[in-house]
Amino acid sequence: MVKTHKKWGVQIVAFNEVDFLEATIRMFQPFVDKIVVSTGNKSWKNNIENDGSVWKVVKPLVEEFNNVNLVKGDWKTEEEQRNNAMYHLDECEYTFIVDADELWSSGDITRTKEHIESLPGYNIFRGTWNTRFKNINWRVDPREPYKPIIIVKKGTKFFENREVKATPETAGLLIPERISCVEHFSYLRSSDYKIKEKISTFSHANEIVGGIDMWYENVYLQADLDSKDLHPTHPYAYAGLIEDKIDPEIMKFLKKYSPQLFKK
Repeated sequence: MVKTHKKWGVQIVAFNEVDFLEATIRMFQPFVDKIVVSTGNKSWKNNIENDGSVWKVVKPLVEEFNNVNLVKGDWKTEEEQRNNAMYHLDECEYTFIVDADELWSSGDITRTKEHIESLPGYNIFRGTWNTRFKNINWRVDPREPYKPIIIVKKGTKFFENREVKATPETAGLLIPERISCVEHFSYLRSSDYKIKEKISTFSHANEIVGGIDMWYENVYLQADLDSKDLHPTHPYAYAGLIEDKIDPEIMKFLKKYSPQLFKK
């Protein structure tokens, strides 16, 4: 029997976040059929204008690669924007859900594709994060309990933020860590101010314990390896931090495409 080629896509939702964007796109580009970068003209809360940084990074990549695309528009919610991106990826049977601060190694991408294609019948796939916080070699420990949706099958509709309606069918199959573990640079940026902008514009801004300013000033800026309970909305989810170096291939990509992260 001739093995048919299943089309794979990547959905990247980005708003004024470019520290990791080029590295993310270039890492996935050789392994997928289509990448859609989606950026809003304003933040979901309509409180910050698009600064054009995503366009500046993605435009040269659109010209360099025929599978990289940029979609711009106005969306009031995260799920609305994600569903629009899925519309533009309709020809893909499977789509990686990758935010602008998430990186995969080439080995993790390849192993995950092979694993999923060997398991027909599932629509939602969840994974595990190495959550990075403030320093590139600081990782949340133990790993946060949340298992994000990292891959969806064609036709999936997002219901709230990055989630789908909760049913037995959408609970999702968990990808074992031995196959892949996403490097999530959740709270690491080239400047501290970008962290404050992130928490001001993301879907859970109104849920931050103590408010944006309190968390930024008293939790994030003061964080070190002895800090505890660091998550902005569910403090215990980031119980503590340990030193843990990232994958050498990802580090190589970051040094090449995100040099601003390493400026003193």
